[in-house]
Amino acid sequence: MIRIVHIITGLGSGGAENMLYKLLKYSDKSKYYHEVISLMDEGVIGKRIRDEGVKIHSMNVSKANIFKSILYARRICKDFDIINTWLYHADLFGFVIAKLLLKKKLIWNIRHSNLDKNANKSRTLMIVKINSLLSKKTDCITFNSNKALETHLTVGFKNKNTIVIPNGFELNKFSFNEENRNTLRRAFNLDKESKALITVGRWDVQKDYVTLFKALNEIKNTHTNFKMIMVGTNLDEYNEELCNLSIKYDLRDKLMLLGRRNDISEILSAADCYISSSLGESFSNSIGEAMACALPCIVTDVGDSKQIVGKTNYVVNAKDFKGLAEAIGRFLDKFESPRNFNSRNRIVENFDINKVVKDYERNYQVIHFMSDGGL
Repeated sequence: MIRIVHIITGLGSGGAENMLYKLLKYSDKSKYYHEVISLMDEGVIGKRIRDEGVKIHSMNVSKANIFKSILYARRICKDFDIINTWLYHADLFGFVIAKLLLKKKLIWNIRHSNLDKNANKSRTLMIVKINSLLSKKTDCITFNSNKALETHLTVGFKNKNTIVIPNGFELNKFSFNEENRNTLRRAFNLDKESKALITVGRWDVQKDYVTLFKALNEIKNTHTNFKMIMVGTNLDEYNEELCNLSIKYDLRDKLMLLGRRNDISEILSAADCYISSSLGESFSNSIGEAMACALPCIVTDVGDSKQIVGKTNYVVNAKDFKGLAEAIGRFLDKFESPRNFNSRNRIVENFDINKVVKDYERNYQVIHFMSDGGL
């Protein structure tokens, strides 16, 4: 049995955290043993991971306890074959544990493709620079999109073992359900004539909701039969900055701010079209989940979004609010909004979670039987 310990920055509701959870859920537990170290707390994903029988170590790392945390993590990791880290901070922390202290096999998992200075914190970019210098000493770097690989090679990441493994989707969980659609549309007071647009994410500069609001402002006078459903952390009426934007672009009566929800698949069934206005993505979980629910999608050409949707949906340039408005307008002009089952078929054929987990496990086999994991 191969023993793998995963180190991740935190266990909030982001894409990396959800992908880690799905990897642990669908992994072959007769061949792979997993534990998780969260540098922060258990967040909202921790309980789901523990429910799968996976042990979690919450570090709550701070400046005051950083050295104590490193020694504690070293004690946990010493009995594992592979240390698999997720996100930049955990990659750096894991390098110290795996390569400097234990001489263990180390796999970095990178899930970010936009390193623009205006879209990232300066501390994050500093860690990216440090990691680029260390990258050739890791045993493997896994990227979740071709764009992420390309971006990091450009800024100096080097490793003889790089692999792209996309996100995977639970197709039994994310699928169109007519009953859920009717129930939620009644709850949301959406009549048959109303078109429900939806975006799922968190309040973050990378999601570029300003461009989305500009686009909706362009069409709201000529297309009146729509609502914009926004789901995700801080996408609610308590977000002052978001509410000010809705006032600025005169969209208050067009928005449904639902905040973080646990019934995403049901809400996607209730909606008519998914919109991603992001200026930075690597491999979007939300787009894939929308497609699995047979939703037509309008996405910006960032990360691997264009490759995810293929020829089944609309693609516009990032920050092009007029282009986004035109695409939304074309959709709203349709007499009906049929489900896009070509979208679901594309996810079924390429991104089923069982296939993706097998890709991870094949990589673990390769790395496990490589020679010495030291520097």
